[in-house]
Amino acid sequence: MGLFVTLALIVVACAAPPSPVSSDQPEAPEAAPAAAESSQEMRPYHFIVVSHGQASDPFWSVVKNGVDAAAKDMRVNVDYQAPGTFDMVAMAQLIDAAVASQPDGLVVSIPDADALGDSIRAAVEAGIPVISMNSGSDVAKELGVLNHVGQTEYEAGYGGGQRMAAAGVTKALCVNQEVGNVALDLRCQGFTDAMAEAGATVEILA
Repeated sequence: MGLFVTLALIVVACAAPPSPVSSDQPEAPEAAPAAAESSQEMRPYHFIVVSHGQASDPFWSVVKNGVDAAAKDMRVNVDYQAPGTFDMVAMAQLIDAAVASQPDGLVVSIPDADALGDSIRAAVEAGIPVISMNSGSDVAKELGVLNHVGQTEYEAGYGGGQRMAAAGVTKALCVNQEVGNVALDLRCQGFTDAMAEAGATVEILA
């Protein structure tokens, strides 16, 4: 559902507003009804999705499936791209290449704004509608991103910590499987803070 909303938002962003009609001009004759658009006809849009997670990963494979399903539902062409590993230099290069190809829209995750910010700003400055997903809720607006589809990271971790503390847990682990992913840092920080408020302790494994 999230990926469908993401593509729907960016399709709307690509659509040009209707030209105003002067009240001084006579109304144009009513056009003949157009033939119903075929449900199989592709729309002339090409989007690129660049994420920091690979489609082979159990989590990101679900995201990739969502991208494919949304592309089919919206009848648009979408390319899903990701670096071979969690690599911000390689991801920035993918975004730069995407911008150079002049797509109709770009969807990105933003695990590290310091590493990806220049590339994302370049897309915005080139007039390409950009929407972020998964990570980057705290920096999307300042980078010029139109909208973010995802959760607020600190609050998500904090909520998890509250629920675990309420379940009676006094010692917990927070696993950060991608060192350098600011979103995971924020989640673990929120989790740790909520647990600490309940008198519990957290060890972060990275």
